[in-house]
Amino acid sequence: MLLTGCANRTEWVATQVVVKLPPAGLIVSCHKPEIRGTSPLITASEDVPKLKAALSQCAQQAEDYLQWRAKHEKTKRDDND
Repeated sequence: MLLTGCANRTEWVATQVVVKLPPAGLIVSCHKPEIRGTSPLITASEDVPKLKAALSQCAQQAEDYLQWRAKHEKTKRDDND
């Protein structure tokens, strides 16, 4: 008895994963200001504004990346249509 399913050799297909990373300058470490306040009043008046500014800059970096990604995903979808 011959098994016809085994008569033909199976051809192997290699799958290659391509990882596309964002440009190197787009994602950078966030600045973390040092807290130097010696009292709650000094911390609130000097350190909190520095921390808020650093958080705002870091959030902008994330927003820039998300906009870049959305733009490239839209371009990829348009190319596939």
